[in-house]
Amino acid sequence: MLHTTLYYGLLALLAIALLFAAGTDLKRREIDNWLNLAIVLAAPAFWWAGGLALWPDIAAQLGVALAAFAIAAGLFAIGQMGGGDVKLIAALALWFAPALFLNMLIIMAVIGFVLTMGLGALRVGRADGGLLSRDTVVLSALSLVAAILIAAFAGVIALPLPGFMREAASSSMVLAVVVFQLPVLVLGYVSLHAIRIFRRREVSIAAPYGVAISGAGLWLIGSQFAAQFAATGALQRIAV
Repeated sequence: MLHTTLYYGLLALLAIALLFAAGTDLKRREIDNWLNLAIVLAAPAFWWAGGLALWPDIAAQLGVALAAFAIAAGLFAIGQMGGGDVKLIAALALWFAPALFLNMLIIMAVIGFVLTMGLGALRVGRADGGLLSRDTVVLSALSLVAAILIAAFAGVIALPLPGFMREAASSSMVLAVVVFQLPVLVLGYVSLHAIRIFRRREVSIAAPYGVAISGAGLWLIGSQFAAQFAATGALQRIAV
């Protein structure tokens, strides 16, 4: 009981820390060193509460954290990521098992993509004096399409296939592959078209990636709490 309470208590504290990190990244494009250090220092208590063994569980998470830090530091060196983002990614690798951490990176990339698209549309609109120019409307539409497709990929919403597409997918394996690759192709087109607009308008996009990292971490924390509540509810029904 003590371990379970501490485990979810620490997850709740991590969620608060991530909300704070997202807020500071939005406000001043920084994630404080003390916050990243606190997340790192609290990780051993989380390992103990989760019952992780020194080998291979903790060793694997330390290895993944070092690898994540090295890769993110490389991105920092070429100007693609901020220093605070690098430290936050490495710190979170200490909290999530390797498979969950990989999921976090995927969710982070998705949130970062939508953020970049949305900020691009906003900055083009500001460059046009707030008017609804053609580029602003196109970018806003592309952002919406990207968000819908990504939400469908994540299972948040369901996109029903038209009848003729369902029939085509059921009639041939090749057609099935083509049909289910269409969203990927659409996202690719959305990305290329948006990049062309950004380059033509000379708009620089520096999305607050700490928001994407924090959002991905919060997504995983929320999933763990949801699973715990569902399990508790199931046990209570069985007991009744």
